[in-house]
Amino acid sequence: MTNPSDQPLKAAVFSPREELPAGATAPGEKRPSWLLPGIAVLALAGALVFFALPAWIDSDTTTTAQGVGSTQTGNQMTDNVAAGAASDSNTERSPFAEAQQQKLRKAAQDALQRVLEAQEELQAFGVETWAPDAYLAAVAVAETGDEAYRERQFTEAATAYQQAAAALAELQDSIAGRSDTARRETRSAVEAGNSKRAQEQRSLLAILAPGDPELPLLEERITAIPKVRSALDSADTAAQSGDTGAAVAAAAEAQAADPRHMGASDALARYREADIEARFRRAMSEGYGALEAEQFSRAASAFQSAAKIRAGAPEPRAALVELAAAETAWELRQLARQGVAQEQEEAWTEAVTTYETALEIDNTLIFAREGLARARPRADLAEAIKAVLDEPDRLVDARALGAAETLWADGQTLSPRGPLLEQQLSELAALLNRAKTPVAVTLTSDALTDVTLLRVKRLGAFDATNLTLRPGSYTALGVRNGFRDVRVNFDIKPDSQPVIDVRCQEAI
Repeated sequence: MTNPSDQPLKAAVFSPREELPAGATAPGEKRPSWLLPGIAVLALAGALVFFALPAWIDSDTTTTAQGVGSTQTGNQMTDNVAAGAASDSNTERSPFAEAQQQKLRKAAQDALQRVLEAQEELQAFGVETWAPDAYLAAVAVAETGDEAYRERQFTEAATAYQQAAAALAELQDSIAGRSDTARRETRSAVEAGNSKRAQEQRSLLAILAPGDPELPLLEERITAIPKVRSALDSADTAAQSGDTGAAVAAAAEAQAADPRHMGASDALARYREADIEARFRRAMSEGYGALEAEQFSRAASAFQSAAKIRAGAPEPRAALVELAAAETAWELRQLARQGVAQEQEEAWTEAVTTYETALEIDNTLIFAREGLARARPRADLAEAIKAVLDEPDRLVDARALGAAETLWADGQTLSPRGPLLEQQLSELAALLNRAKTPVAVTLTSDALTDVTLLRVKRLGAFDATNLTLRPGSYTALGVRNGFRDVRVNFDIKPDSQPVIDVRCQEAI
């Protein structure tokens, strides 16, 4: 492509046609008598119009054309104007017509000046690289203006120059929009990972807007394209294999390489959400698996982890409620089994505690109510029998002996009784038999003391006496005139042969 900067617009070079000198006649032609004075007057007026006025106009035109920076074009314009003035000086025209002609030429020159200024600015912005066809078309229109100018068709020349200037002005006006487009296309190419396209558009932006503050940043982003693409490819591969954690790490690496990369940011957000979802589902699945296996602590930990992973999610809350219900149901099942086992083992006191615990959880439980109704009487009986067996000496008291006999009778009414109760009742029966078997007792005295066996009978004074007593605790009272009374407490135990001495020995 030809660089238009090497071919600046050129004004037309005029080649005026040859004319006869003023006042001259063609050979053989007769000169009128008034011709010479008339020529002198016209020559004076022509001198004023064609020499003074064009010189003033041409000096302004030449100065303007040279000020644009196109020296060659300005010099050609000056030569053309001078040639036109010389030609005009030889043409017989009225001052008014000549002034109109000069005005049209000035309009053409002004239009040309705008073309030159626009051309210079566009070349500074490298128009040949981003709009060569439109630019060359405008130059071609300007060249048609040159042709018209050479033919002294200033109106047509001005029109052509104005059209060219308008076309160039349109290109000037498009620079801002083209800059925005180049900037946008650069960003788009960076997002798409197209390094070549991004660099082309960034270079165009540098031509159109060399002072754009985003140019250094775009260069950095273009440099980071390979790293971003590689990281995003790794993230996609990891995500497809289900490794959402690795996908998040790779997407984070891409974003770190180009923090403004929307694709990397979107991918990171997407993979993070996928990772959260995957970890959430894993935690929930682990929780339900543990719940099904009745591993309640592990299930609670998993559901709580899920709640932390996705704060506010309803699923963990519902799962924890379900867990609490399942754990309670499991505990009640355990208590029910434990109560039955304790009944079978005749651990009635423990069974009472078990059923009471179940009723504290849910006081409507049938198994606990019925179990407690069975266990409590048996527990009371077992405790009472155990108390008698633990303190057999209490049976010397008639009331204690009667209560023990009642316990034995109550135990006999139970069915089934179980081996432990059978053993207790057997031991109690033996104890009752011993408690009711009389024991031979010998009481000795001094034949002076009057002895009474309290709650049994008065024995009187004696040296020695024999009687039979049931095992138990007794008190003998001795009375003698002139002596202090005595009390002798003694116990009669089964299979014993006690000798009890009762006598008053302390005189008063």
